[in-house]
Amino acid sequence: MIATEKFPYTDFPFRLEYKEEKTNKICWFECEEHLQKHLDRYKLKKKDITVENRDAKPVRSRKTDKGSVEQKPKSKGKRSPSAIQKRKSSMDTIGNTSGNTRKKK
Repeated sequence: MIATEKFPYTDFPFRLEYKEEKTNKICWFECEEHLQKHLDRYKLKKKDITVENRDAKPVRSRKTDKGSVEQKPKSKGKRSPSAIQKRKSSMDTIGNTSGNTRKKK
């Protein structure tokens, strides 16, 4: 078991430590996915970080697929007519206004 000074929060078993400019940053994470998201967001390299798990389980590193979330695949060719939707006007037509709803006798 690792010392409780390194893991002061019971719900955050993952600890990340790295140097940013002149200060040491320490972050705790609830799950491995949140840790990985932080590593991806700040583009931290494996050689610059120290990752520890309170339960002493090894932390697996995953290779990121650039653009897997950010970029959508470009469609080739034209859209089919069924995929194109016409915009409906929110305004009533002249003959169908709320003032002309009474029927003529």
